[in-house]
Amino acid sequence: MTDTVLVTGATGFVGRNFVPALRENGLRVLTFSTADGDIASSPLPFDGVGHVFHLAAKVFVPESWATPLPFYSVNVLGTLNVLEHCRKSKTPLTLVSSYVYGPPDSLPVREDHPLRAFNPYGHTKVMAEDVCQFFQKVYGIPVTIIRPFNLYGPGQDQRFLIPMLVGQALDPAQDAFRVQDPHPKRDHLHIADLVSLLAATIDGPRSVCNAGSGESVSIADIVSVLNRLTGKNKPLIAEGQTRPNEVMDVYADVSKALKDFGWSPRVTLEQGLGQLLQAGT
Repeated sequence: MTDTVLVTGATGFVGRNFVPALRENGLRVLTFSTADGDIASSPLPFDGVGHVFHLAAKVFVPESWATPLPFYSVNVLGTLNVLEHCRKSKTPLTLVSSYVYGPPDSLPVREDHPLRAFNPYGHTKVMAEDVCQFFQKVYGIPVTIIRPFNLYGPGQDQRFLIPMLVGQALDPAQDAFRVQDPHPKRDHLHIADLVSLLAATIDGPRSVCNAGSGESVSIADIVSVLNRLTGKNKPLIAEGQTRPNEVMDVYADVSKALKDFGWSPRVTLEQGLGQLLQAGT
């Protein structure tokens, strides 16, 4: 068992949930975040590290369309900088990637599905995975890649779907749930389940695995659960149009994570939404 690990992106959504969990399990956790410098170029003077978790990334898809350059810098060059640290120190790496499949050819989506970048953010994640695979092949760096589908949980940016809907559920001034397009269906995974999978990669096999609930959920489904939990009946109103190249339905095949790491999702959507409502976020 590795005693000391390095977590990049330690103050981000995933990092804020992951770092305390590692420490509760008795690990010594070293961290790197934006307060420590630019992940794309800053030195990483961390000695005695047995495993690196690379979480640092820019993640908001609409922002990646408007200003793509910072996404390529952080997500691609940042990954290369971390890999250089791993190469020099001969340290295994776990990369948190993303949904990188584009419009799926079939459901559920398996890890051998073709990778298709359909927005700048997704393209940076495909490139980051490619760099990791290259370093693994050429330099022998042990790499595990985890591909979360749609994450949610406490502390997530309010611009994302579930925090936005929970906020509307709790706001007495909001007489309805308002979204741009209610039709896309997604696979929503609670952050606690991702944390448990990431922790399992420390001493697990080198692998590429999806991380999802294995279920397809519509916005109407989420609204229905929120209304039931709050005892209200707010309607769902669409205020926009379907985005170009929108993925209309997706959910993960997570059998590989079960096979490789003994992992399966445990937090139901109702449990996760209930926690967020109780926390008022």
